[in-house]
Amino acid sequence: MSRVFACLLACCVLLAVPLTAQADFMRVTLLGTGSPRIDTDRAGPSVLVEAGGKVLLFDAGRSVVPRLAQLGMHIAKIDTVFLTHLHSDHIFGLDDLWITGWVYQRPLPLTVYGPAGTSSFTRGLEQAFAYDIAVRNQYAGLDKNAIRLVTHEIEPGVVYSNDRVRVTAFLVDHGVVTPAYGYRIDFGDRSVVISGDTSYSETLVEQARGTDLLIHELFAARADLLEKNPRLRRIERYHTNPEQMVRILKETRPRFAVTTHVILAGLRPDEVIRSLRERYTGEIHMGEDLMQFEIGGQVRMLRFEDIRQ
Repeated sequence: MSRVFACLLACCVLLAVPLTAQADFMRVTLLGTGSPRIDTDRAGPSVLVEAGGKVLLFDAGRSVVPRLAQLGMHIAKIDTVFLTHLHSDHIFGLDDLWITGWVYQRPLPLTVYGPAGTSSFTRGLEQAFAYDIAVRNQYAGLDKNAIRLVTHEIEPGVVYSNDRVRVTAFLVDHGVVTPAYGYRIDFGDRSVVISGDTSYSETLVEQARGTDLLIHELFAARADLLEKNPRLRRIERYHTNPEQMVRILKETRPRFAVTTHVILAGLRPDEVIRSLRERYTGEIHMGEDLMQFEIGGQVRMLRFEDIRQ
């Protein structure tokens, strides 16, 4: 074999390998950046992480399945889900992901990692859909093994490790919701941190220092509305306000930061992000559904209209 031919062959092999399986590259997509509020522009919280040939989903909020379809991701590829906590807006779409993924020929059971209480929740789903599953098993010839839910109730620490992809769970402060977790995903020299729902958290700061991409929740309300609305003040206590966000950004200094689980009261997104940028000089953007990040030597942000081109 000539040296030139060998070189060409090696290049062809490299090109045949999916980009996410190549060394130290991650692709992250914000499937949903919303909250319990109904918002046609923001689906429920959900983040898709692709690294080393693995496809991992973090939270499964409302409309996660349609967002996956918009992205062009075959739902049957999703067989591993990590839940930050069991608030309804983070799990509204799990039953759809589970059942519809099975209908679309997911070859494996759906594995779910989550806090204490996750096993009870998934058993409840199995009971709720028992009739549908039985009928589809009888007439549709679907794989009975693939409809299983395999549940792992987690503790802080490494909860997943497979072919250089490592997921670490850490506790965050979501008020009375305990335990609530954030996640750090490492692949080679690349890393992503997902805050989950939390107010300022020292544990999160420790995990996120110098990360390539910090995906962090945000609650921002106009001062006069906070003053006259006790309910808004209660909500603010277990979320991250702009002042806390600036502190977190300055203490962690990620290469790139983006907001999610966006709750705004009396403020426009452009007002809020401008205020953050006035106090923090690093890369910080307001998250949008289907916004995508390619993390390699550089961090590249793509909006959905860019992805479709």
